[in-house]
Amino acid sequence: MAEEKLTNPKLSQDLGSDQLEETKPQGVEPEGDKSGGAKSEETTPQVTDSQVPDGIDPRFANPKKMGFMRLIMLVQILGILLTASSLVFISKNTVVFGFSDYWLLINMVFSALGFWLLWKRKSAARPVLIIFSALNLIESFGLTAATGGISLDNIDLTFVWDIIVMIYMATSRRAKAILTQPFQEIRATGERPVRTNYYRPNTWAFWRNLIIYFCIFSIVGHWMEAAYCLLIKYGILPGIYDPTSQIWSDWLYPFPVYGFGAVACVLLLYPVKLVLQKHIKNPVLPLIISFVFNGCVCCLIELIMGLMTNMDYSLWDYRDMFCNFMGQICLQNGIAFGAVATLMTWVIYPALEFVIGLAPRSTMTVIFIVVVVFFAILWSFYLVNVPLPDVSEFLEENLGLVPVDELPDGEFGISIETREWGR
Repeated sequence: MAEEKLTNPKLSQDLGSDQLEETKPQGVEPEGDKSGGAKSEETTPQVTDSQVPDGIDPRFANPKKMGFMRLIMLVQILGILLTASSLVFISKNTVVFGFSDYWLLINMVFSALGFWLLWKRKSAARPVLIIFSALNLIESFGLTAATGGISLDNIDLTFVWDIIVMIYMATSRRAKAILTQPFQEIRATGERPVRTNYYRPNTWAFWRNLIIYFCIFSIVGHWMEAAYCLLIKYGILPGIYDPTSQIWSDWLYPFPVYGFGAVACVLLLYPVKLVLQKHIKNPVLPLIISFVFNGCVCCLIELIMGLMTNMDYSLWDYRDMFCNFMGQICLQNGIAFGAVATLMTWVIYPALEFVIGLAPRSTMTVIFIVVVVFFAILWSFYLVNVPLPDVSEFLEENLGLVPVDELPDGEFGISIETREWGR
């Protein structure tokens, strides 16, 4: 019975993604041709009338025939790509976002979530899409009413699309028949395996978590640097305090160097910690060696980056700091980096992996989608900026368009780069 629980595919699907590997029996080969021939190819099981739940039309129960839902998924992906692409042409310093702009970014997150729910045939797809389509309609009604009243002229394609999606998901027999997979499957009972080694690069869960860490620590690292600069400001630590630094302007501005630092801690420094613990029985000595090694690696990375990008000392300047080398690294920062890297490899990373291991796979997938899409928004908005050319002279010289404020009342104009133009 114990082995049957472990090999039950329904149970294995619902285990936390970090626990799947422990539940697989060792040395059990997949079933194939008993006569020693090639294994039979996996085929999609045919849905019979007896397998369809009560109240579901068996004609629509084939999970491969999604019909209109495939169009919904396509629109969701196109919406995400178009919105993210448009952000690279927007400068944070020249554009003021309104409520509708922030709502559009929220739509990116929910579109990604809705796409995954449809892709996995989750039963939660119907209520999620219905609720969010309804919220979109409420937002459109409220914005339209606040800016000039509701009329047929103010209705756009997105408004119509949300109505279609909401009605389809509420009434479609195909959606009811196909979207039947539970969001969280039943978890296996019994004690969870205790793990002391979280370095498992042969699993998707390991890389999924690594991507999440990169996104989160790119922002958290920004806040940590701000806290470090405050210690310098109030004279607790020596150094140069710059009140005009990017640190103080946008708190969500991602600093990818800290995201890469977190990834390096997992891929490089954490395995060293495991090796030290394995070969040195003294509980304190591995910690000390790890701290020294971590500080040296961080200083080496900072030195390489400094020689590549900071030879003019425009980014940082340690020439006045005690025990510096070429003004690119110094003892104080080496100790700070070593302390943070050691805290990450010995405490924070194992603790995060333990907590994530308790979450079901579906929950972690949702978190992964939200974090990645949110970080993609920040990356497109802050770190990538493609300036648009000034088209005013072209419009005026070649098309005869002039600013609307120079036109007589009632003339038609169009909006380009926050300026209105017309004949």
